[in-house]
Amino acid sequence: MKTWGRSWFCRLAAVLSALLAGCDLSLLGILPDPTDLLNVDTQSAASDNLSGFDASAPIPDDDCLGLGEPEDATHQALLEALNDFRAANGLPPLVYSRRLEAAADAQVRDLYERDFFAHINPDGEPPGLRALDAGFCHEYVGENLAAGQKTVEAAQQAWENSPPHRQNMLEPHYRYVGVGVYQDPTGRMYWAQEMAYDLP
Repeated sequence: MKTWGRSWFCRLAAVLSALLAGCDLSLLGILPDPTDLLNVDTQSAASDNLSGFDASAPIPDDDCLGLGEPEDATHQALLEALNDFRAANGLPPLVYSRRLEAAADAQVRDLYERDFFAHINPDGEPPGLRALDAGFCHEYVGENLAAGQKTVEAAQQAWENSPPHRQNMLEPHYRYVGVGVYQDPTGRMYWAQEMAYDLP
């Protein structure tokens, strides 16, 4: 109950901060408090599990990671923008997962089709469960969403200008990413980043 309350407090604080700063209101899919990315059973051990993380360790050869190349040039540009931002802040690049890409693409399309803008979909599924549905290895996944920006550069800049989204992109323990993009029939663009840990 304590974590639930803190999560909603953090979301409210981020929304109020965005409103006061005049930020793009299309970014109101605020990232939950980072502790909410881990389920209740592992929260107490999360810092211990991640303390020995080594970004240069060999990548496991698991089918559930779905390692590969982005689907097209737009997905590739989103990946490069994110990894360039991480590199500029002294962090290693994220490894691309086609399974996370499938989760991201499904999410942005769903945002349009069911007319909502949130990390938890109308079925009550958060990013981690949607990643599992796409065949990814685990549910320890963080997500950034944006809508209305016309270009990859504009979406990336909007995330960088939003403190909670910026913090999410600069999470040092993330290892994998898949990105999503969808253009609705009116031309409005939807964007997503699904970033995942590689837990020991």
